[in-house]
Amino acid sequence: MARQPEPPVLQAAMRDLSRGAGAAALVGFFVNLLHLSLPLYTIQIYDRVISSGSFDTLAALTLIVAILLGFQATLDFLRSRMFTVLGARMAARLGRPVFEAAVEATLRDGTGAAANAVRDLNDLRTFVASGAIVLPLDLAVTPFFLLVLFVLHPVYGIIGLAGAMVLTVMAIATELTARRPASRATLAAGAVQNETAAAIRNAEVITAMGMLPAIAERWRVSQARALDSMERGRSVAKALHAVAKMLRIGLQIAIVCAGATLVVRHEASPGTITASAVISARLLLPFEHLIDGWRKWLDAFAALDRLRDVLRRGAAGRSRTGVKLEQAALVVDRVSYVPAGQDTPLVRGVSFKLEPGELLGVVGPSGAGKSTLARLVVGLWAPTAGGIYLDGQSTFVAERASFGLAVGYLPQDPLLLDGKVRENIARFRDADMADVVAAARAAGVHEMIGRLPQGYETHLTAGAARLSGGQRQRLALARALFGAPKLLVLDEPNSALDSEGEAALISAVEHARNRGAAVLVVAQRTSILNRADRLLVLKDGMVSQMGDRTEILGTLTPRRSGVAKPAAAAVLPASGGRA
Repeated sequence: MARQPEPPVLQAAMRDLSRGAGAAALVGFFVNLLHLSLPLYTIQIYDRVISSGSFDTLAALTLIVAILLGFQATLDFLRSRMFTVLGARMAARLGRPVFEAAVEATLRDGTGAAANAVRDLNDLRTFVASGAIVLPLDLAVTPFFLLVLFVLHPVYGIIGLAGAMVLTVMAIATELTARRPASRATLAAGAVQNETAAAIRNAEVITAMGMLPAIAERWRVSQARALDSMERGRSVAKALHAVAKMLRIGLQIAIVCAGATLVVRHEASPGTITASAVISARLLLPFEHLIDGWRKWLDAFAALDRLRDVLRRGAAGRSRTGVKLEQAALVVDRVSYVPAGQDTPLVRGVSFKLEPGELLGVVGPSGAGKSTLARLVVGLWAPTAGGIYLDGQSTFVAERASFGLAVGYLPQDPLLLDGKVRENIARFRDADMADVVAAARAAGVHEMIGRLPQGYETHLTAGAARLSGGQRQRLALARALFGAPKLLVLDEPNSALDSEGEAALISAVEHARNRGAAVLVVAQRTSILNRADRLLVLKDGMVSQMGDRTEILGTLTPRRSGVAKPAAAAVLPASGGRA
């Protein structure tokens, strides 16, 4: 299987990180080199100052080591700042592309995709900024310290080498022992997070129907299971880390013991005892950090792989070149759609054309594929077969910003974003207030907005909880009408509207048609369908009927005798349903 190409934005970010890490490695080399200043100072004190009694030599050596330690502290701070800047630069480079790709991926993989991708990016930034990335750089310098130990005496070197090998084995044992509990803990934590999010989304139902105690108990059990899995993994890692720390201290004791023996035998100078102890501690420190750092690196690579996958799949097939759409001509050509992981198509072989100024009504029973068709028309999903084109451009492939200027979409669940009313209507673009008011007037919500606490400046929470369903739907209609789009796609736009709101909707649709927009409406109420030029009846994802509105309605409307034709009950149920 051919290897997929690296996403360009990720490739550029990793290249920048590599260059920065290379510079930090150079600084780190001098930081580690300066770690020898204290051991060398100790050797000189024991071997020269104490034997000679020269205070001038003591003062000179102390001044020199103080200057060197000052340089070391400065370089160490500089290196830590470099990693902080590198983490921030990487997050700045990848932030917007990852967010955009994650939102696109959410259309296929569910709401968790965006949150997980942003969390992975933040974890990766923390990994770089925290200095955990420095572990391989410190390990690369350890042969230099080992060489110095061998120069002081081969016995010191052998003990240091043995310590490094033992701690490396401990790191591998920690990874092998803690891997399975860590995986279980990750899965359990994800399940708890999903349960929490589901409970928050369905707070009204849970509270109103007395489900809260049962749901809370279920959550408590899941939470306890997740905490237990986490604690098991942490306990194993902490136990092995404690053993490794004990071994490192034991090895330093062995260094001192061996040094005393060598001094007694006149095979080494007294100064080498302290110097070798300090150098061995610096030698073994990266290997001790390897026990924790190994898992951090594996987690960072896993997060990077997930980000790479999101960036590859998020905007796959989308154009990055904006094209201004001039004509409101929509062509749906033999479109079929099969969701990933399923065998049954939701839409099969649908074809039609929609001309500027024309209104097409889409009707059908619940599950017929109406909402799926609406999502395909506005380019949320790529057709499995066939194509959908607006002004000759594929609605899925088209670059989203320019395509969005030509399209107004009102989904069946008209959610509003956290922000001001005017921002929601303007689609969070920099827009002239006159255009915002024009869209609000077209949707018949200008006066309703005026009755809000701060009018157009009223801040709406995510989901617009302070508004009724009808108010949310009318504000979402104003958002769809903003900018006078060429194509208007409305999915059950009157499901929550009263008579006043429905009159405003009909007026808005007629105004859009009069200015040349093509309008596609998924609806069940005949009030809006009576304004349609043509009707398309879907059943089991296929076109059951299509033609002039009067003719189609004649076949769907119940007879005056009260006996309905079979098609009526199947196609126009009393209330709308999701397709």
